[in-house]
Amino acid sequence: MHTEFSKMIFSFLLFPNNNGMFFQKVYMFLLSIVEYLEYENNSIIPQILQNIGLALLSILIPLAIVILTQVYEKKGSKTKDFSVLDLHVILDHVFQIKLLVTKTMMIFLPLIFWDASSGYFRLGEIILSLFGISLLIITVLNVYRWIKGNVFEFRFEYLKKVINPSDLEVVWRSVWESKIGLSREKEFFEVFSKKIDEMVKKFAK
Repeated sequence: MHTEFSKMIFSFLLFPNNNGMFFQKVYMFLLSIVEYLEYENNSIIPQILQNIGLALLSILIPLAIVILTQVYEKKGSKTKDFSVLDLHVILDHVFQIKLLVTKTMMIFLPLIFWDASSGYFRLGEIILSLFGISLLIITVLNVYRWIKGNVFEFRFEYLKKVINPSDLEVVWRSVWESKIGLSREKEFFEVFSKKIDEMVKKFAK
């Protein structure tokens, strides 16, 4: 009875006037998935999603260790160019450590309730887990781009978006204490000028 009532509500929301073949086909497709999930008692789907999530984490964790080790070694050496800035960029922009926990929870947490869920809830759990996986893939690709040498791209992106006053002071000190070529110095100065203008306008309000 509960399933039939859910079908009626779902049908009414998608095409209340009972027209629109495209939406009707989408509805029938989703309904077939829901009906399959309703009676799918084995755990192959959550196992696949969990394995994908674990595989991505097994890639990220060693890379994080290697990259952070290199940054800390550079920070402790005589050549400290951009070391403090890079530490902030890696943690807050490349790996996005604070969001990484949320992404990981989005993959694994919904699947805990799989056995106790109905078809509609299972579909929602799959969508949420896939969304977390897609966000984790983006993080892996960002790490790949960093390793490939696109460091200045990430540096400029981070400097443009950082707003915490304490972070601003530390990272810009790291920039101006580093050896910068003339072309890069011009880019840094443009970003710095825009950031100053933003801060002045913010505090002027």
